[in-house]
This record gives sequence, C-alpha cells and structure tokens, in this order.
Amino acid sequence: MNALDLSGIVKRFGGAAAVDGVSFSVAPGEVLALVGENGAGKSTLISVACGLYRADAGEVRAFGAPLPPGDPRAAIDAGIGVVYQHFMLVGPLSVWENVVLGREPRRSLGVIDGERARREVREAAERFGLELDVGARVEMLGVAAQQRVEIVKQLWRGARVLILDEPTAVLAPREADELVRTVRALAAGGRAVIFISHKLREVLAVADRIAVLRRGRLVQLTPRTETSAGQLAEAVMGKPLAAAPEAAELGLFSAPSRQGAPVPHPTAIPSRGSDILFEARDLACLSDRGRPALHGLSFNLARGEILGVAGVDGNGQSELAEVLTGLRPSSGSLRLNGAEGWARTPAAARAAGVVHLPEDRHRRALCLPLSVEENLALGHQRAPPYARGALIDRKGRSAKARALIAAFDVRPPEPLARAADLSGGNQQKVVAARELAGGPTPRLVVAVQPTRGLDLGAARRVHDALRETAAKGAGILLISLDLDELRFVCRRILVLYEGRAMGDAPPAASDEHLGRMMLGQPGA
Repeated sequence: MNALDLSGIVKRFGGAAAVDGVSFSVAPGEVLALVGENGAGKSTLISVACGLYRADAGEVRAFGAPLPPGDPRAAIDAGIGVVYQHFMLVGPLSVWENVVLGREPRRSLGVIDGERARREVREAAERFGLELDVGARVEMLGVAAQQRVEIVKQLWRGARVLILDEPTAVLAPREADELVRTVRALAAGGRAVIFISHKLREVLAVADRIAVLRRGRLVQLTPRTETSAGQLAEAVMGKPLAAAPEAAELGLFSAPSRQGAPVPHPTAIPSRGSDILFEARDLACLSDRGRPALHGLSFNLARGEILGVAGVDGNGQSELAEVLTGLRPSSGSLRLNGAEGWARTPAAARAAGVVHLPEDRHRRALCLPLSVEENLALGHQRAPPYARGALIDRKGRSAKARALIAAFDVRPPEPLARAADLSGGNQQKVVAARELAGGPTPRLVVAVQPTRGLDLGAARRVHDALRETAAKGAGILLISLDLDELRFVCRRILVLYEGRAMGDAPPAASDEHLGRMMLGQPGA
C-alpha cells in the first residue's frame, strides 16, 4: 500500500491551470524528489496534498484512504506533515512551545505539562540528529535552526509522510549533508518523504525516484539510477543543455566543483585591487540576546568587486548585513566612498546608495498584500518613473513594473497580482528586480541568500544582475550558505566564525579547507 497517492490532480487559479492532471505515488520507506522551475506547480501540488487547497479535479489518498479535499486537519490526522520554505512558527514562543502548539501534553485539570513537553521535544530532536536548544525563543534563531524546529515539529506529531520544501536552501554544505543522512534514515525507518529541491546533485544523492514538473504537468518520473543531472536539467527547462547557459554555470556539464576550482563564468567581475569602495575596521555589535555577535571584524571591498561571505549559519552573517544596512547599531569604523556615518539608520544607508536583499523576504522585503507593481516601487516610490512630484505616476509605475517583470521573468507576468499569491522563487525575483534594477545604480549591495529557493534559470538571472551592478562600479557583499554559489560568483570568499574573520580564501579552495575555516581554524 502506498503512503500517498495523487491521482489526476488539477488546480486552477482564474483561467490558468497551476497543476494540470498530475498523478504519482510515494511508498513507505521511499524518498521521492520533486523538481521543477519556479512556478511549475510544486507548491500548489503539495498544498493540495496537505489540504490547504481544494483540487478542481482528482483525488488524494493517504495509506489507501481518500482524504476529504481542502481539509488540513484530515491530512494531519492521516500523518501528512509539511515543512514549508517559509516557516509556520510563532516567533515569541520557545522551540518546545512551537513544536507542541495545539497538541500540548497536559496534567490533570488541563494544565500544560511543560517539563514533559520539553523532554519529549529534546528527545525527538536528538533521536533524529537535529540539534536544537528547546528553550530558545524562535525569533532569536537563525533560519537554519528554525527549519530544524519545523522538521522536529512534524516528526514529534507523528508524520508518516514528510514533505520538505527546499529543505537545504538555508543550510551550509555540512548541514545539508547531515540532512540528507537524516532523510535517508527516516525513509529507512518506514516514513515516506517528498523532497522538493532545485539542487539536482543533491536530489540524485537523496532520492529513490525523481518527478519533474514543468508548467503544471508531470513530464518525467524516473528512478534515480536511470537519470543524471544533465537529463534532469533538460526535463526541468524543456530545452537541451547546449541552449541553457545556466546549466553550465551550475556545473551540470562536469563533475561537482566542491573539491576544486569551478570554471569561472565568462562575465565574472575581477577585483580592482587598490580602488577601495568600502572599509570596515574593528567592527563589533551585539546579537538580539545581548551577546557579542561581531568581534573586531575588518575587511574591505573594491569597486566592481563581488566579495563572498561564508560560514555556518549563525556566525555573525545576519548581524553583519544588518549593521551595513542601518538595522543594527555597531562600534568600529565603516567607510563608504570615504564617508562615515551613513549606516546609522536604514534611511541613511539607502540615501548613501546601500541596498539590501534580506534573507527573509516575507518579513524584511515584501508587503505581501500589495501587488507586484506596488512592491516593485517600494523604496523608490517618490522618484520618477514611479511619481511626478507628490503624485503617483500610475502609467510610469506600470511601465517600469512590466519591464522589471520581463527582465527577471516573474511568473505570472501580471503587475497587479498580489505578491502573496506568487511562489517563493517568484517573490524573490521581485525583490531582486526592485533592489538591483528598480532605481539608481547602488553603490553597495548587501545580498543575503539571494537565490534561496530559485530554479536554475532564476538563479542565473540574479547572478547576472549582481555582475551587471558590479560592472557599473558597485561593491557587492554576497552572504550565502551555498559554497558553490560563492565560488561561481565571487573572486574572494571571507569566512566568518563566531563573528570573527578567519581570513580570505580563493574560489578554488576545497570544501575541506573552507570547512576548517568555518569551524574556527584561520586560513593559511
């Protein structure tokens, strides 16, 4: 008996079919990978499977029993658990409170048994190899730790079918490898796992079978042993690899690059040596918990340079981004074009030409109830072409929005669509379009996980936009947990450990060398 069966699923929004007649199953003990471009229908399909959306046609069965359409509680009771790309957590609550929320263990008279809850959550995390401080407030955790909370929440609640939406997008390589081992262990224990990812080598490492969606339709369903990264990329993009330069950039023509130098992208921007644009000297700041987050950090950035920042999540990367964009007070010296004082507030930083692509697009980058057009204007709304004097220029704003939507391939290409109704990847395209091409050319770009959840083509567009911005003389600080991304886009990689600089490394540095630096050993 299959753990989950999807039969002829159709889901339309307006007149367009987001999912068009998709059928597949996943068995207990199996890992099924689901891949496809942003907007291919993956998120819609899993929303149907877990009851958030009511399908227009088709049927969902869990362990042989039909699930009532549009009933999330029935899906949960049947053992279906979903870890979304955007987490469903309550920030002010602790880890254990989030895990047990709504199903709290209770003593007599209905009193919540907090001691038992903490113990059970701690034991669940340890059993599945997911390190967590169960007493920590969730809003104080990094994105990777919040993801672990979501996974433990589903496992503690007894999920027998676990759906993971881009689970490694926020993880460092070692953490991603550990998650792959955890997923395989869960499958070995009899759980069914649906693993959604754009990282094709990772998919090949974890999956038993791989399903490819393109424009809402299932175009390929194959055992892992009968396909390759190149074949999957062709199925995802619907064209030969020779016509897809983004595949070459991500190493699909050759062996993985992690152990050596990748082939540099032909448009990569070299460092311009002594032409220094930005300098940080003895930078220090506190975390939200009042503890030191950055310790005497010093580095510089040349005009036209893309500098990568690597490190295990939670080692000062988020605080560094917030300091440079005026969101967090700091000590030390920050000079941009020789001037200081520009990072005191977000408004002052933006006025100085600093733009920010934050890691959390929902909380820090988008106003989800507003339209795509309105979101593309945020931060530029008082200047042409978005405004004429004190009045909104609706024609100018609409024309600019359509141009940005086309340049970044936002889907659907509808300026008046609500940002909340776009897939996560298309939301990220909106953020990148606005910050990199929506206004005057920036002087300093602080990009944090800018391609999280993006497909091959969309990631390529963001990388090209970063290069084009650097080519105009801007400095780019690219903070990412994806070492392959840093290797392909940057010419230097600055490694942080506990808020301190372990030194620079060239893109050709091996995973072993970078890993030692990320664990606190200064580079040679």
